Amino acid sequence: MERKAHKTPGRPPTIVSVGKVRIGHDPFVVIAGPCAIESAEQIHEVAEAAAEGGASILRGGAWKSTSSPYDFRGMGQEAVDQLAAAGEEVGLPTVTQVLEASHVEIAAEKIDMLEIASGNMQDFELLRQAGRSGRPVLLRRGPSATLDEWLWAAEYLLAEGNDQVVLVERGIRTFGAAGADTLDIGAVPSMKETTHLPVMVDPSHSAGGARRVRPLALAAQGVGADGVILEVHPDPEVARVSLNQIGLGEFEDLMTALGISRVRRHIDQIDRQIVRLLARRQELALEIGRVKLTRNLPVYIPDRESELLAVVRDEAEHLGVAVEHIEELFNLVLAESKRLQHEMRQMEAAAPAR
Repeated sequence: MERKAHKTPGRPPTIVSVGKVRIGHDPFVVIAGPCAIESAEQIHEVAEAAAEGGASILRGGAWKSTSSPYDFRGMGQEAVDQLAAAGEEVGLPTVTQVLEASHVEIAAEKIDMLEIASGNMQDFELLRQAGRSGRPVLLRRGPSATLDEWLWAAEYLLAEGNDQVVLVERGIRTFGAAGADTLDIGAVPSMKETTHLPVMVDPSHSAGGARRVRPLALAAQGVGADGVILEVHPDPEVARVSLNQIGLGEFEDLMTALGISRVRRHIDQIDRQIVRLLARRQELALEIGRVKLTRNLPVYIPDRESELLAVVRDEAEHLGVAVEHIEELFNLVLAESKRLQHEMRQMEAAAPAR
């Protein structure tokens, strides 16, 4: 029986799209946010810091699984609404954990990505529901799960036709410090060899203290993880859950150490937008080429090209961009448009008469 999560010859690595973020393609994706959403003010403050610091996705816990029934269990639907609003405000896609099958529909309506907690890794009905949701899924490794058991859990998501799955290493039970799991850093390269799915690391749950989050996050980057999940809180000392959350200042310092900054992220976004606009221009150039063909007009119309170059030269001058640079760039763009139009005419001429 072929297992869908395993690498097969010729199959490229899976890229998981969350909004405009592409995990497995973008350089080292950071998901950041509080372990649990405690108020609208809290999640908005973290959202602003996450966006400013260069994080790609905003995370926040709406439902919490806790050892004690008396601990804070999350704000549920109210937290979902607050997370969605905070993400929209700062322009980041969002992710939250779902603990029960009934949570999936509630979260999927407003949140961009679903997360399966480590304790629910083998809750197969929850996995089926998440797989059917149409949302990408973060699947955390259970603390006692082997790598193969982890992949079998992923199979339940893929079996529902959802290949938008990200695996998250978050620590396993060993002989480490009391109260903390041990980050299995070797699992990252092992899984990279075994599966086509992206692999991220959550250093917060295996740190055993906020001070250890930084070195573990850097280690994750060093072994080739596709990104990290960081638990961030405005005031970790008064957080209602988790002692491993880092403060906003620590988060900013860690993002710098990882080589991620708001400026670099914005440059990446602009570069991608330029490519998208060039692709759209190419589509329109082909439409114009078809009109020229039906009207028996030549591909190259000198007056129109001179007019266009005059427009972009004027715009470059107005914006303080080197005119020579812009003219050189648009000469390349125009040359490609003409090449595509000539190619389209050749294909039309070679096509059999209808």
